[in-house]
Amino acid sequence: MKLSFYLIVIASIYSTHLQAEAREGIIDIYQKALSKDAVIAAQRAATKAGEEKETQGFSLLMPSINASANINYQYSKNDYDDNASIPDSSSTSDSSNINLNLTQPLFRLANKSSYAQSKITNNQSQLQLLIAEQNLILRVAKAYFDILSANESLAVAKSQTLAFKENLERAKLTFKVGTATKTDKLEAQARYDLTRASELSAQNQLAIAQQTLASIIGESPEILKSLRKDEQLLNVDPKNMQHWVDSALTNNLNLKLSHSGVKISQLEIKKLKNDRMPAIDLIASAGLSKLYINQFKTDNINTNASIGLQLSVPLYTGGLMTSRIREAESLRTQQKFTHTDTQRQIILQTQQAYLTALNGFQQVEALKQASISSESALEATRKGMEVGVRTNLDLLNAQQQFYETERDYTVAKYNYLLTVLNLKAAAGSLAEEDINNLNALLDH
Repeated sequence: MKLSFYLIVIASIYSTHLQAEAREGIIDIYQKALSKDAVIAAQRAATKAGEEKETQGFSLLMPSINASANINYQYSKNDYDDNASIPDSSSTSDSSNINLNLTQPLFRLANKSSYAQSKITNNQSQLQLLIAEQNLILRVAKAYFDILSANESLAVAKSQTLAFKENLERAKLTFKVGTATKTDKLEAQARYDLTRASELSAQNQLAIAQQTLASIIGESPEILKSLRKDEQLLNVDPKNMQHWVDSALTNNLNLKLSHSGVKISQLEIKKLKNDRMPAIDLIASAGLSKLYINQFKTDNINTNASIGLQLSVPLYTGGLMTSRIREAESLRTQQKFTHTDTQRQIILQTQQAYLTALNGFQQVEALKQASISSESALEATRKGMEVGVRTNLDLLNAQQQFYETERDYTVAKYNYLLTVLNLKAAAGSLAEEDINNLNALLDH
């Protein structure tokens, strides 16, 4: 009885201590990750770079203006034979030129295809950022719950170690006075050593989980809020696999990204074919030149301007254009099959996440009942020990079963919540709101 009461008090104090020190919820960790996670920061930069692709594509439809200028100094000397009647002479001159040229594409179908590609590329970069944000939610949630799970395992390991340490000391004492056998003492020693090893392993797992979260938020995490013990989790809604699959086929971000890749490959073929079409440009130029001849002490200033149309038709490129079109058609076929495989994998991923979530909820319910049963078994064992029909070892085994069931029940709830997040990510509906909903389930 004293041992049982002592273990319960220790477990209660440890749990209360964790709750009292809890300072950060999952929403707090997520906000830190948004500003400090290197992966999301890198993707933001990549997205900003992707936005420039559309500007670059649009520039192909706009006029290009070039200016050039030069200045020259020229010296010339004429030397004649001594018998010539013409005297030697020399001259110098200064010249400067300024030219301005404008080219406005009027009919360039390939440029229009390039611009259409650039808009899709920009959209791809936006999709990649959304995918990175969804992955951040999953990474934060997993790292957060991994720490809570490791804390649960460590708490159970500490309780078991304490209990079996007392049992070992009692076995040694009773062996000395002759009321227990050497086998009893060795068995108690083995149980203590095993639980001590489990405690060390749990400490290591907790340290690893903490470092994993630290790699996301850029700092060591504080004490985290735990899931409320009495929180009733809801089953997957709706309980219809096809609903989730249809949602994934419509909204899954990776599938949208793959589909945009098919569009780009199709436009690449169109662009290369348009490269063989005639192109018409508006050409305009203006120039100013000035020539100063020192010999005659005069300036010669010339201005010119012109405007017209320029037609260019590619006639033969040695088979280069045809080869590039065949290459692009093969790459389009590859992209289509890749998209088909991506679609199938997303369907499978969604189905697996749905079934895992359903099974996870059932496991939570089963472990909840097992927790109730193990608590009843512990109480029955305690009463049996009072009347002498149960031994201290029986009580320790019952306590071990109770603590482990409580741990498995709590960890199963964490795993279930993670599975629901994965299901929503597959269906393309995972958002920051889901982090807020998780945070509402934690201790306040």
